[in-house]
Amino acid sequence: MSEGPRRHLLVVAPQCASMQHLTRLSEASSALHAALAHSDMGDCAPGLPGGRSLIADAQLTSNWIRTLIGEAIQHAEDRRASLVLALLGHGFVPGNTNTLYLMGADSTEDATERAVNVGELLAAAANKSGIPSVLGIIDTCHAAGAIPPGRDLTAGAGNGRSRLGVLMASAVSQTAVDLSFSRALATLIRDGIPGAGPLLGLDDVRRALRGTIVGQDVMVSQHDGDPFETEPIWVTRNMRAHDTDSDGLLGRLAHEELAEAFAVLAPGEPPLSVPRDMQSALECLAALKALSPSPARDRAKEAVDFLLTSMRTVKFLRDWLGGELTTARLRQALRVLLVSERRALAPPVPEFTDIAILDRLAFDHPETQRNGKPSVAEFVVRLAFASGKDLASSELHGWARSVGAQQELNDAVTKVLGDREDQQLRLAVSLDSSLTGGWPEAVSAWLLQDGDLLERQDFNCPTVDRAGAEAAIEAAAVWAEDHAEALGRRLRWLDVAVPSGALLEWRPEEAGEGLRFGVQYDVVLHWSRRLAPDPLLRRIQGAVNDRWEEIAACPGVPVDWLDETDTTDRPPLQGRLRDGLYRRGIGLTHHIGLDDQLMEILLSYTPVLLWPQGVEGFPADRHSCLEPQWLTMPEGLGHAYQRRWRGENAGHFADLRAVWDDREWLRFCRLVRTTVPPVQNTIKEVS
Repeated sequence: MSEGPRRHLLVVAPQCASMQHLTRLSEASSALHAALAHSDMGDCAPGLPGGRSLIADAQLTSNWIRTLIGEAIQHAEDRRASLVLALLGHGFVPGNTNTLYLMGADSTEDATERAVNVGELLAAAANKSGIPSVLGIIDTCHAAGAIPPGRDLTAGAGNGRSRLGVLMASAVSQTAVDLSFSRALATLIRDGIPGAGPLLGLDDVRRALRGTIVGQDVMVSQHDGDPFETEPIWVTRNMRAHDTDSDGLLGRLAHEELAEAFAVLAPGEPPLSVPRDMQSALECLAALKALSPSPARDRAKEAVDFLLTSMRTVKFLRDWLGGELTTARLRQALRVLLVSERRALAPPVPEFTDIAILDRLAFDHPETQRNGKPSVAEFVVRLAFASGKDLASSELHGWARSVGAQQELNDAVTKVLGDREDQQLRLAVSLDSSLTGGWPEAVSAWLLQDGDLLERQDFNCPTVDRAGAEAAIEAAAVWAEDHAEALGRRLRWLDVAVPSGALLEWRPEEAGEGLRFGVQYDVVLHWSRRLAPDPLLRRIQGAVNDRWEEIAACPGVPVDWLDETDTTDRPPLQGRLRDGLYRRGIGLTHHIGLDDQLMEILLSYTPVLLWPQGVEGFPADRHSCLEPQWLTMPEGLGHAYQRRWRGENAGHFADLRAVWDDREWLRFCRLVRTTVPPVQNTIKEVS
């Protein structure tokens, strides 16, 4: 938290019925809100008295917007808090003026009486004596028209002592496209700026974003009329403030923990400098051991030990793996480790670099571990295994001795080799054999070993309904378990391919007689139509497979969120999909109104589809829960269901359903599709 005044946040993102629908408004507003609300980044508290800080609603009228902003101003004044006000949507400047008006649901262009004068509200907030400062973030066309007239600040109710900073997406004469400013700003807040200070001000952000948003000039305006204020008007904390050091191997958590640990050493002790490299860390550790025992000394020793573990591991991996040390392998090793430990990293999720990952694993370990060495050892072993290295090599064991993790290394090798054996077997079942399009008469089952087909069998459903399908899957599981026992393997994966109609009404992980399938196995839900595609669907499957490249390359959560207004009118939705507008996974914020036709349309174009289980939907203020969990998908979602079944807190993450057709599943579909007869085209144009 900031040592200065508390910051309140209100993000307002209205659609305008008379203007073009902004398809990325929900995504952009939720991403910006999540970054500004995060305690390590924007450090903002909710700006409305009821605890809300993101209002993204297609029904937001101009009067409603003015009321919300008025409530936020009053709430900030009551709490003597600074106010961060972000406005996203359509805007216009009437006639030959330079005054920006934000458009609500009921607005029409140039009708100022039915729109919101942005500069007027910013000036009103800044002139409140109880509000230390106001930061406006404006992402509309003609955004620079949000700057209030100078006299409203220098001679207003604040007697010139008002403090207002405005960050704007475009010049007065420019349009703003696709909410690119808000999306780029959210990414900047998450990633930070190397070499900049701990707080990023308006000019820092403008310089960083300048040139990255094509056709738009990022503009800033700042009025600082309080001669006694020492803290600048800042946009966000800099997540890269501590990324550079003399040895280049210290991460953010190492900097923070070392600074805090050394700050509480007893004043009477000889002064010690925070270590910055390997040599100073070794000298510092020797000096700490000579001090009188105390909790403060022990904490400092532990922090230096964690630092040495991280730095030695980074250097070892670079020397040992060399060209095998790739971003893809780092990401995959971290993903499998987190799934294995059944945990998610607290945000912000680190970059996929060796320094950032080892820094997090060394300093942020599970509560069940005394330190991060078990996680570090398993991460190293998984990287080595993926790179084809000998897990009994003298180099690997030499590294373990250097960080005091010989036992942890042995445990990790045993675990990784055991997991490898368990991962060899997968049972895939498909319900897409129905003659009527409903529940099937039989369930097809495939047993896979290392991605190759081992056995294939069909299982009749005793009744043509959900219970019959679940009974057939139970029989298939018994069949697969018999094969696994004969092979001396454990069956851990159950892939369930489901037709569109059943996706919305059935949760296969909750089925099972003795135990839920979701307790026995990692259950992953797939779309069964990919196993027997019609010619048109088959023709575009290459593009769906390529989507994984963009998903993997996207920072943060690679999901385009669609609300009810995006999906109600199906022909325009399909047109946007055909145009390639949604390049990542797709998430639905609503449950009411979903049907099998919509699922068919969306799944034809995306390998990842998320939707809420309950009628309350999955509003934008919940989307941030996916950030720490995304790397654990799809297994992490099943683990969240398990926590909820046990009565533990699973958060909003467990409210989601997901179809997850990853590259391995798409390869399997290619393997079996020649044995499945083609079916009628189901992705024809809808009307």
